[in-house]
Amino acid sequence: MIEKVATDLGITDDAVKTLVRDVRRSLWLHDDRPLAMHASSLEEWRLELRRARSQKSFVKSPPPVVALLAVYTLAAHQMGADNQFAANAYRPRLQALLQVPATESRRFDTAFSNTSEDFWRSVNEYLEMYEGQLGMPTAYALGHRYVGIPQSQALVRSADRRRLPQFFRMFGFAPGAEVIPGDLERLLDLWIGQNPSPVTTNLQRLWRGGKARERIAGVVSVELAHWDGSYDRGDTGETPIGGELQLTALLRRRLGGQNVELSFAARFAKPVDVTELQVKSAEGVPTVSVVPAAGGRLRPAPASRFDEISLVGANVTLAEGVHGQTATRQPRRVVPLHRDDLLGVFVEAERMQLAEDAMILVKDEPTLTENVLEIVGQHGCYDTLFACEARDGVVAMPGLPEGWLLVDGVQIYAVPQDVKRADLNPLIPLTSAQLTLAGGMKLPGRVRKWSSHLPPEIRAAVTDARKLEVILRSMAGTVGDPVELAWVQEQSMIVVPLADEGLGDGDYEISLRSDGVSIAQSTLRLRSGDTPDLIGWETCTRLVHELDVGRLGALSATEMSGESDLLVDGPRAIGAPASPAVDMDTSTSPGWATQKGTSVQRVIPVVLGEADPNSCLVTGMHRLELPTFMGGYVRGHIDGVCTGCGLVKRFPARPRAKKRQAKSANEFRLDIAALPPRFTMRVDPDSCLDALIHLGGGPIGALERVATQSEGSSLFVDEFVRTLEVLGHIDVRRDDRLLPVEWEVTPCQLAELQDGRFLLTGAWSDSRRADLGSVVSDFGGRLTADRPDGAGMFTQWTLRGVDLDAAQAMAEEIGDCDVAPDAAWQLLCALPTLGEVEAALPLVDIPAYTKAQVFDLDLASWQPIPGVARAGAYRLEQSFRSVTLWIDEDGARRRQGRLASVQLVKHLAARAAGRPLLAHLPQSQTLVTALGADLPGLYGRVAALCSGAPPSPSPKTRCLAYPGVPSRVARGLTGLMSQ
Repeated sequence: MIEKVATDLGITDDAVKTLVRDVRRSLWLHDDRPLAMHASSLEEWRLELRRARSQKSFVKSPPPVVALLAVYTLAAHQMGADNQFAANAYRPRLQALLQVPATESRRFDTAFSNTSEDFWRSVNEYLEMYEGQLGMPTAYALGHRYVGIPQSQALVRSADRRRLPQFFRMFGFAPGAEVIPGDLERLLDLWIGQNPSPVTTNLQRLWRGGKARERIAGVVSVELAHWDGSYDRGDTGETPIGGELQLTALLRRRLGGQNVELSFAARFAKPVDVTELQVKSAEGVPTVSVVPAAGGRLRPAPASRFDEISLVGANVTLAEGVHGQTATRQPRRVVPLHRDDLLGVFVEAERMQLAEDAMILVKDEPTLTENVLEIVGQHGCYDTLFACEARDGVVAMPGLPEGWLLVDGVQIYAVPQDVKRADLNPLIPLTSAQLTLAGGMKLPGRVRKWSSHLPPEIRAAVTDARKLEVILRSMAGTVGDPVELAWVQEQSMIVVPLADEGLGDGDYEISLRSDGVSIAQSTLRLRSGDTPDLIGWETCTRLVHELDVGRLGALSATEMSGESDLLVDGPRAIGAPASPAVDMDTSTSPGWATQKGTSVQRVIPVVLGEADPNSCLVTGMHRLELPTFMGGYVRGHIDGVCTGCGLVKRFPARPRAKKRQAKSANEFRLDIAALPPRFTMRVDPDSCLDALIHLGGGPIGALERVATQSEGSSLFVDEFVRTLEVLGHIDVRRDDRLLPVEWEVTPCQLAELQDGRFLLTGAWSDSRRADLGSVVSDFGGRLTADRPDGAGMFTQWTLRGVDLDAAQAMAEEIGDCDVAPDAAWQLLCALPTLGEVEAALPLVDIPAYTKAQVFDLDLASWQPIPGVARAGAYRLEQSFRSVTLWIDEDGARRRQGRLASVQLVKHLAARAAGRPLLAHLPQSQTLVTALGADLPGLYGRVAALCSGAPPSPSPKTRCLAYPGVPSRVARGLTGLMSQ
């Protein structure tokens, strides 16, 4: 690497010698502070960094200590390579490399100890500023202060780091897990000691030497914390690993009840871009539609339904059609599921981990259930026991398969001992100590960070510890005064909620001490809209709706070309004419049935396989297959794998005789009651919006990762996106099928509503709102926050008591803010008719389908139909994928239709029939449409910007209501939707 950098810089001499020579010249070796110049330069660099952060810009130059740190790493790299010094002697080798005179040795050593950690911390700060785009911040060291970091940078090279996901998967670690290096050391010994070893010869040599093990484990711990679950074999020469098929569970709690949605997530050894998978284990080999998911996984397309009994209890095999890879899931009697922040659901795990949020799916057998609850109750806690039907001590949970129970709210804080039954092995954590950050809102990005609006809680558990202490310290660049907090618990577990600590944006170092010894460290990064992701804002596409470039601009944003004379940016229409294209009377009562029909079409779930009545799932009889003994000394443990369900039971390789010990009168026990109340903070919509303001924009996957933390269902994500879109907070680019592809937060704007208030839309962070609030009183107005009672509603921030001139003056005073006068009307005047939009929709051949439904305008609902024979709005089902088409009379003859969203095709059918799905109630100034027929794209934004509120559904009347819409806007919308 050094040679490559030297070549790029045009240095022809020996690169290492040149680097060491130039670094030595920068040292003040005959001064009391030999590293003073580097410390002073770094202080100036940090001042520049703070200025850049306040101006929301970058510092392009890296810390001025990078060359010095490279020499520190060179010295660590040379450890054990000669006989001049002991293999673990770092400081003497560093001084020899820099040719430090013996008379200055002590002063240099003192200066090194005083500055080393701070110098390395600056590298982390630089990489974090670029959100990991230039590399991940890994300069951390638990033990061996001052020398541990350079050693960690030299010990595990890139070739071995690429192989680490194989290690993580082998032992069932969850992506992003925080595992203490001491526990990883034991497992790494088993992994590296395989024959053949999966790591390089260099790492094998260091591991066998023994002295570097702790530091290698520390590096692996950091890599695991940053792992997203993806796995790329690349050119590492690893033996291909079969695909994974994991059960997923989404527990949905809503007014009137709760249910669980069981599904799956698939991952193949070689990533593939496919839209469907074959179910090899099912009769007839049906196909299921899939969509990409975080961590290189595939998930079923929205609205997919599976037979729960076969999903949980059968051997399920899926195959992709590109490379013929398969992913298989074997059923188990006890299934732990841990919270996956990337997917927003609970995902099946090989076994429990200490202090994590989990569920347990267990076969409904009295003895097995009793054993599971006993272990969880003695070594942790749980909330509720669910089954498909209620009974004594068990709550009903729709969505659970018959014969299974779900244990919710599980946390394990101690490792169960002497567990004999193989079925219970998944409840035994691999690790004996854990420091983790859980709950709160995790922000998307390569660098781990949380929202300061919803910080996580700290959880720690250390087997046999009698006293745990957690220390939190603020690091350089953190907002506000320096913070140092400490919490102590006189037992082997501790939970620290941070929501009430008032922590500001910045970085915090968390240390865990067990019985007085520091055993783990972690970094907590808190961000909000006030500290934007500069990379995200810099690289996201600038999106606007250009209405004179293409008529689909009313439905989808595009990259700003700079050539449009008629465009919409958030709530503001630029270049709009003075009046709408069409004006038409609106009906004063709905023209569709407003009462629920009695017919309900039942969706038949797909059976994924058949359970074997002789399998260990049914009988409980496991056949454990042990590896062949090849002779010689075997250390660690031996894995026995059940041939029927894949259950792994680990046996000690060299069992020892168990000594009888009298129970101590002062035996140390867990006191669950000593823990604070369960962390139940809900991720609210306002925090989600602030997280999006922090991100700025990007691919739709980043937005989905924010939304799924509030609720993991695809239906909620779709509703979340459309709500933000109609309120003008974001603009969304969509593909040919009108599915979202990328998004951007709109600029700060003040949108004038129909009652004279001004709605705050777009990138209004807390500090930006405070800036506005500080000047509004000078103009005789006030800034108000209306918080609707309904769940999933955003706070409505509005200016009251000011006119248009005052609003424009305030926007100019605070800067970077625009005003949208009479926002709804101006936007209405800019929009094309629905007929023009229809002509721009992509025309496709009617695809093959298994079922067809047509939208009935009288009933305002989908009705089954034998086939497509006439004009109408159609929903065609292909396996698990639904395609919605508008087919006119000519298209019915030519067997062609226009691709559109499920909402848009309904309005196209209504337009063709001359009866728009709109009604206006003049007394309440409410515009209503049929439930499920939201006004598409910018037409819905017009209606929402009348009052500043999104539409509210009324299932009882089967209507969707837009409040505060005056007659003139209702007439204009009716005209556009009719022509």
